[in-house]
Amino acid sequence: MAERLIRIGRVSSVNYKSGMVKVTYPDLDDSVTDDFPVFSLTDEYKMPGVGQDILVLHLSNGQSAGVVMGKMWNESNVPPKAGHGIFRKDFGSLLGTAFMEYDENTGILLIEAPKINIVSRDKSVVIDGDVNVDGDVTADGKSLKNCPQ
Repeated sequence: MAERLIRIGRVSSVNYKSGMVKVTYPDLDDSVTDDFPVFSLTDEYKMPGVGQDILVLHLSNGQSAGVVMGKMWNESNVPPKAGHGIFRKDFGSLLGTAFMEYDENTGILLIEAPKINIVSRDKSVVIDGDVNVDGDVTADGKSLKNCPQ
């Protein structure tokens, strides 16, 4: 029975609102489970997609209840960047769409997305160091590019 407590399955359907998925096991005639909760490490919300391979931890009372631990790196889900000292968090459903990446070898933290908004509740943002901007800077509706020298 212990060999069935930890299984690799495939997402059959996703209930985004409840944070649960149904899982199918190809080695069990593609049978589909009831809804299983997706594990939430530090209240993070990122649901796996239909068809993705996932790791499932079943409870000791059988296959009818379990927790989806998450996706796994494999031949069809390759890390977008890998190596010693690389830490990366992708936010979009497609890798590389929006992410944060830290390289401890260079000390660079990269934040990339189609659009980034920084909101400060006390309306104050402090940057200690140089700021390099590739593009225009606008403050109170006034553009630096269009500002008289």
